Amino acid sequence: MIIGIGLLGTGAAIVWVATLRDEHGDRLIDTATSAVLVALLGTAGTILGLVLQRTGEVRHQVQNDHGTNFRDDLDDTRSEIAAVRDIAEHAVRAAQKGSDDTVQLREDVQQLREDLGGTQSDIRGIRRDIGRLTNHLTQKES
Repeated sequence: MIIGIGLLGTGAAIVWVATLRDEHGDRLIDTATSAVLVALLGTAGTILGLVLQRTGEVRHQVQNDHGTNFRDDLDDTRSEIAAVRDIAEHAVRAAQKGSDDTVQLREDVQQLREDLGGTQSDIRGIRRDIGRLTNHLTQKES
């Protein structure tokens, strides 16, 4: 296709250059200049063919086969990204809350251990008191 467009452009340039004549019928462009002009116009035709081909490729990339346009797809994608972002932010907040709860739980367990340590001391003291009282009562009975 590109070669065809280039050849068509070159052929059109040859015809056009050949028809460039003044009112007396003399050629307006000499042979060397007309050859350069034909070559330039042929090259321009080939470049135009490449541009048209690339434009077709870009159009194919943005044209949808399912009835929506590219803007709709972008909007849908943005909405989905926003939803995923909301989910991720919620997960981060939940993880932070879980971390905070874990820290609080550790502090509560540490406080409970300290409280239980005091209770164990109290129980040992009560046992000693009971042991002394038991010894004292057994000595009185005997």
